[in-house]
Amino acid sequence: MKASTLTTLAQQKTGMELEFLSRKSIAWYKDQIQGMKNPTRLAREIAVERDRQGKRFLMGGLYHYYYDPKTKEELPYYDIFPLVIPLQKYPDGFLGLNLHYLPITMRATFMDKLMNFAIMNKDDDPMRLRVTYDILNATNRYKEFRPCIKRYLTSHIVSKIMTVKPHEWETALFLPTHQFKKAPVSRVHKDSRDQIRRTT
Repeated sequence: MKASTLTTLAQQKTGMELEFLSRKSIAWYKDQIQGMKNPTRLAREIAVERDRQGKRFLMGGLYHYYYDPKTKEELPYYDIFPLVIPLQKYPDGFLGLNLHYLPITMRATFMDKLMNFAIMNKDDDPMRLRVTYDILNATNRYKEFRPCIKRYLTSHIVSKIMTVKPHEWETALFLPTHQFKKAPVSRVHKDSRDQIRRTT
């Protein structure tokens, strides 16, 4: 996945075409995961793939898991199946970026920028990202990170950690696997856009 590929793809697509792209992405996953019927089912089916499961995160990887926020009663909304890039470990959890908080075009643009921090293998394919909160916070170039940054407690992860493999990152970005509670995704994305504008 080369830098600018995602941004170009997203910018060239209309809303209807992006919806079609999501459907195509889901169809691609159907070839990998038998019995997948819809994005919610996808989240559950990934969990049974043994080679995706683990008990820990690598900083800069991409992961799914089910999450039950400690402060959910106080939050205006939250995602129980985040798509997260962990940035920094803490004794009780970690700081991470949940990409679901961005609409698709912003998500693609942001991921393109993050690919500048990719650690590549000998075949020039990404393995993980070497990026920190301090790097993202130091300049408005990465302003899309602001609505995505979340603190996660290990004790509130209620499933195994499910790895999204690097060659699947592009597909995962376009999949509607978010599971927001207490508000529709349209409100979440509007609030994110507003927060990003206020930082410019």
